[in-house]
Amino acid sequence: MLVVSLSFLAGAARSADTLTLAASEYPPYMSSQMSNGGVAVAIVREAFRRAGYSAKTIYLPWARAVSEARGGHLDGIVGLWTTPERQRAFLFSQAFLDNHIGFFKRRDDAIRYRALADLKPYTIGIVRGYANSETFDAARLKTDETLSDASNLAKLAAHHIDLALIDRGVANYLLDGSLAALAPKLEWLPPAVVVYPMHLGIAKRQPQAAKRIQDFNRGLDAMRQDGTLDKMLKQARI
Repeated sequence: MLVVSLSFLAGAARSADTLTLAASEYPPYMSSQMSNGGVAVAIVREAFRRAGYSAKTIYLPWARAVSEARGGHLDGIVGLWTTPERQRAFLFSQAFLDNHIGFFKRRDDAIRYRALADLKPYTIGIVRGYANSETFDAARLKTDETLSDASNLAKLAAHHIDLALIDRGVANYLLDGSLAALAPKLEWLPPAVVVYPMHLGIAKRQPQAAKRIQDFNRGLDAMRQDGTLDKMLKQARI
């Protein structure tokens, strides 16, 4: 974790061509432990590079990352979902990837669903402290809490739960890495419960906010046109 004083952050934010962006630990999207910083960070960095900027990333706890970006101590934040509250404080870029939140199941189970009500017979693993979608909460399904996404998938493989509610990209990252032994046993169950587009956010109080969003979108469009964005997402299994 990189620790930086607020005076340094404010100084970095004033640089015309070098931007300092907040991110948090959310692999494979954002992570100081990944060589490219996470796929969301890599996409944002490349889009800004094409627009003539150099982008640095500071990894902070999520609440602080949002606070520092909103307060103008940083130039922006990687990986925001839109909410009415955030739209009052931030300008949002074009979306550059989608977070698919839904279920993983055991490959040998014949569970299918069209509506969440179809899943009432099953126990669904969720992670304590996560804010689940209103759609999921309204279905009032039987749930079982655990402490992490990794623990949730492990409980699924061990038949302690019937389904695990998880971000598809996060699950694929875990099953490609630390939980590779479980990968042959588990699979994604479509459709997603909810899809959240991910955006770059820049605080409206930043003097250059509108221009930087415009420049970022221009770089992102170039990545779409030459296939770079699609290639990066496929490599990350997003």
